[in-house]
Amino acid sequence: MVCCILKERLSSHLACLKSTMKKKDSNAKANDNVESVVGEVLSNEEVQEQMALAQLPEVKALNKSIITKSNDLIQKTKYSLPRNEQKILLIMLSKIDQRNDRDASKYYTITFQEFSKLTGVDIMRSGYKPHLQQIVENLENRTFWVPDGPDQLKTISWISKGSRVNFKDKTIQMRFNPDIWKDIAQLTSNYTSYSIEYLLMMQSTYSMRVYEIILSYDNGNRDYSYNNGLIFEPVTEEVLQKFPNKREELKGFKYKRFDMEEFKGMLSMPTRDEINRSKGKSRDSSAQKFSRDKPLTEKYKVFSDFEKNVLAMVKSEINEMTDLWFDYEPVRRRGVRKYEFLYIFIKYKNREEMKSVKAFHQEHKGADTEVSRKPRKRRSSVSKEALEQYNQPLKEAILTTTYRLARNELAVKAQYQTYEKKLTPEERNIFIDIFTYTSKILTNTKKRDQAEETLEALNRIIKDNNGLKTWALGMSVKYKAMLERAKERKSAQYYRTVVYNDIIENSAAIIADGTKRAALLDGDRTDLFKFDWSQFDE
Repeated sequence: MVCCILKERLSSHLACLKSTMKKKDSNAKANDNVESVVGEVLSNEEVQEQMALAQLPEVKALNKSIITKSNDLIQKTKYSLPRNEQKILLIMLSKIDQRNDRDASKYYTITFQEFSKLTGVDIMRSGYKPHLQQIVENLENRTFWVPDGPDQLKTISWISKGSRVNFKDKTIQMRFNPDIWKDIAQLTSNYTSYSIEYLLMMQSTYSMRVYEIILSYDNGNRDYSYNNGLIFEPVTEEVLQKFPNKREELKGFKYKRFDMEEFKGMLSMPTRDEINRSKGKSRDSSAQKFSRDKPLTEKYKVFSDFEKNVLAMVKSEINEMTDLWFDYEPVRRRGVRKYEFLYIFIKYKNREEMKSVKAFHQEHKGADTEVSRKPRKRRSSVSKEALEQYNQPLKEAILTTTYRLARNELAVKAQYQTYEKKLTPEERNIFIDIFTYTSKILTNTKKRDQAEETLEALNRIIKDNNGLKTWALGMSVKYKAMLERAKERKSAQYYRTVVYNDIIENSAAIIADGTKRAALLDGDRTDLFKFDWSQFDE
């Protein structure tokens, strides 16, 4: 009998653990329209113990780490984090002991192995240290915006200064900003808890963010008998009539209607107008550095662009990797061309459906980072795994990184290490210049449109040519010819413009010469740069 009761209670808890546990707060102010949330916070050990009692293996495998945040932190903040930084932050949050951690200055430890699995950075390579340090530094400087009175915002950092990286012990130690401690620890009401195991394999930072937003507005299977638009509600006949093409698909789902612009705002930095209206806006240069990303309201003004670049990936990853079925539909008012609202539909997966989720995570879980020695291969040979890495598009996060990190990533995509030793010192300098000028374009905060255009063009080249090798080789040919014809060295701005124009307008010719150059390299020829560029003007 006791076992049955525990199993019943646990089933209810698990259905709601990843959702907001809400009910009315009798102490709420009369003018407060936000419902208060009340729920018990369980420790990770208690969650594991109860899952074992209930004998739910398909859930147990995915609930090793639990995050708890206040709903205000989820719903009222405006921020956008690159994927790797988002994952590091999630791991940090999962290490908080909700019951016992009371010191806001406590350091939380991430091992190098955890860092490697989360970010894809190979810690067995010598060049990992600067990248690791850069991500930690970025998180320290990364801020987000929170309401601070009517028409006013203020910035708060996620991580306090003073992070430690120990290369001997292979650990990273970071501590949270005390200003957000009340929203991430010792929570007893108005909070949302969820497993991060679903999120760690996601490629889109928007998928992670949308998942937690959904859960913060959901009651799970609980019914408090009120409909106020603040939470997900069962799909009614009235709702089904709005979407006749999806009538059968949406049965059994719940829905919530979001204002389109507000929803976009939750996934990005505030608009410039919002920042300018804020009397308490930060003057810190580091905050300005990371505020350069365009809000989605500006970046994707047309719904089709927002759907293509954000919602499509969100739907795919949530449906494949989590315990939710997710769908959406835009809505406009009659006589209005612009979509003003976004209906989001969710339904929790049953036990049978969760088996495929478990199988996905088992199949894609990270492999052991320690492997036995294998026979050496020629440097010129490219493994299937490496080729797949070269074929992957450049991530949007490259626009918000440093030009040095961007330069290193371009060199990897160009397979530079496979032919570097075949080059003369002069030729090596040419390649460094090309990667530097290109990375400067990609990370230029003052010409963001140009940076995005360059990123898009480079990704087209990667897709069509299995990476950036032939592009880099072709650019080196043209660049050397330019230097040989020029009477004097021109400005860096001039060469950046040349690189930009060739990426956007002349990539076909560049690729053609790069292909010839690659063929000569593979044959270990020394007369590699002897092409006729006399038809080109500076």
